[in-house]
Amino acid sequence: MSLFQTFYVSRATTPYDHAAIEPLLARWRSSNERLGVTGCLLLAGRCFAQVLEGERASVQTLARRIAGDPRHREVRVLSEGSVAEREHVGWAMGYLLDVSLDEDLETLLMIPQRSAVVVADVMERMRPEPVIGALR
Repeated sequence: MSLFQTFYVSRATTPYDHAAIEPLLARWRSSNERLGVTGCLLLAGRCFAQVLEGERASVQTLARRIAGDPRHREVRVLSEGSVAEREHVGWAMGYLLDVSLDEDLETLLMIPQRSAVVVADVMERMRPEPVIGALR
């Protein structure tokens, strides 16, 4: 199977915190499991970032559905393409709350063409090892 990965950022239309996201996670995880999609959602204050990976058609269909979700706007896909292996094995949807990344995500929304280093840094911080390490 050819794997495909997408990374996007967006701005929340209303403020979200952990309590607001928690009830939605079970539904989103169940949906991703059915689609064979793995990844991680980052909530950073006013912004979201998400990595999605799986079969190309599944990831792109899900990404289009997410882009139309009224809970956020200014969805910017900053990285997408084929990958050799999953980075988020076993994570139908990992979740990270890190308000310290809000400024980085705002930068990605405002100046996407100057953002390669920031994209790489945010994606690295969303990988399972750093996320699990932050929980310790």
